[in-house]
Amino acid sequence: MDNKGRLKAFFILIVGIALILGGCENLPLPFGKKKEVPKKPVVRPKPPRRVPPPAAKPSPLPPKKEKRHYVYNPTGKRDPFRPFIAMQTPVKPSSQKIPLTPLQKYDLSQLKLVAILVGKKGGRAMVEDSEGKGYIIKKGTYIGRNYGKVKAILKDRVIIEERYKDYLGNVKAKEIVLRLHVPGEEKRP
Repeated sequence: MDNKGRLKAFFILIVGIALILGGCENLPLPFGKKKEVPKKPVVRPKPPRRVPPPAAKPSPLPPKKEKRHYVYNPTGKRDPFRPFIAMQTPVKPSSQKIPLTPLQKYDLSQLKLVAILVGKKGGRAMVEDSEGKGYIIKKGTYIGRNYGKVKAILKDRVIIEERYKDYLGNVKAKEIVLRLHVPGEEKRP
């Protein structure tokens, strides 16, 4: 078996060398190739030159038409260089300059609704920030980074309305609900 393996390897080596050398044009093949006899070049007679007949009068060129230049009019069209998917930008209250409260430094996801008190004069609620500090809010209080405003305080939740501009520039409102966690319920993620 050892001799058969060597014989196969030797045969493959010889075939490989023959293929490599066969691919080279300038080198002759080791197993002989018929020599090609150069052929005699065939001389073809040149066709007679054609001389164009003398032209009479050159015809006048047609009048040049003026090209109209296209002018782009962007009125009523979307700006092609503005990104199609844009971030929602919050709309600041324009009625007066309102200083930022500590509640407006936090995102709504960082605030947790801890308590709600509903009375005759209206409801009040307490939210807690990520550091554990509590804040009392009522209807109309600004809360969150996106200038959210407390819209309603119900017995189990607080509804906050945020106004933002979409990618077309239209002002839209989005309601966010903070729910009160009741001790008997499981925590939702």
